[in-house]
Amino acid sequence: MSLQSAVEAERGGSEFRVGFSADFCDSQGNLAFPDLGLSMLKGHPGLAYEFLSEYRTEYVPQQLADYDVLISLKPKITAQSLEGISRLCAIGRCGVGYDNVDLDACTAHGIAVYITPGGVVRPVAESILLFVLALSHRLTIKDKQVRQGLWAESTRTLGREPRDRIVGTIGMGNIATEAIRLLRVLDIQRFVAFDPYTTPERASKLGVDLVSLEELLRISDYVLVNCPLTLQTRGLMGKAQFEMMKPDAVLINTARGPIVDETALIEALQSGRIAGAALDVYEQEPLSASSPLAAMDNVILTSHSIAWTEELFRDMGRIDCLGALAVYRGGVPKDVVNPKVLTEPSFLAKLEKYKAAFAAASGTR
Repeated sequence: MSLQSAVEAERGGSEFRVGFSADFCDSQGNLAFPDLGLSMLKGHPGLAYEFLSEYRTEYVPQQLADYDVLISLKPKITAQSLEGISRLCAIGRCGVGYDNVDLDACTAHGIAVYITPGGVVRPVAESILLFVLALSHRLTIKDKQVRQGLWAESTRTLGREPRDRIVGTIGMGNIATEAIRLLRVLDIQRFVAFDPYTTPERASKLGVDLVSLEELLRISDYVLVNCPLTLQTRGLMGKAQFEMMKPDAVLINTARGPIVDETALIEALQSGRIAGAALDVYEQEPLSASSPLAAMDNVILTSHSIAWTEELFRDMGRIDCLGALAVYRGGVPKDVVNPKVLTEPSFLAKLEKYKAAFAAASGTR
């Protein structure tokens, strides 16, 4: 029996239902990840969870109508997804990005959207460190040369160390902060950041110099993209920005693909305007095998999953399950990204209903 079927068989007539998006399971309906914290949801009276049976890139209302909390990985949640939806109270996004969620539509429907920064920060920061070192030592080029029998040629493929160089981060949130902490062991000469939303005091405490985007691009040897995708950051790195960079500098993007104009990036790489790039995210995903990026030796490509580890999904899953349990008890999850919903009458009415049900089930009323 698949995991999905087993959970369905146990559900019975429970009143509080948690749904997980279908992409947490493989094609046979079995859990694709070792641990999502599911044990945290067991043993609570009147609570059951299950995995959606069908994967769609964008949810349709029929998939969401019968759940109180949805824990979601990749699918989009649009205004159309929520048409006629009244029961759903919260959506737990697995990750820190929420550009695939229509927050205004969720707020209008009394649905809180919460994220899992505590589970994402370390693995993404480690991935940035990995990309810095792999680009610096030309790891993928050497690997390819050795596999092709070009031993002597590989010994003449020289890298350059991050030591005594400048790292610039566009955005200085939790991931960038942890990446900077990890990178310090490499004896980086200077860390600079462009982030109009942070304070000089915070930057100074972290040993980071706040500069303009133009200054960051002009002086940095490594340019890290660590900002969210918004109307203001879409296409932030374009032709003009690549022209500001040093010819021996590299770009690392583990944030969101559309922050970087991919056509401009390809032109900068092909012309030698910049030395290389490491990309985990793209304007269109999955990346087409015919993309010019796929043929470039000075580019490292991963599938928006470089940070995917057993620990990542364990920690994100536990945080999402804790958020679901908070709602089950009539409370508010942590890290809600549409705080206006917290004063919406429909959202508050749902919480009151859950609080009363929990009190009755636990004998505390």
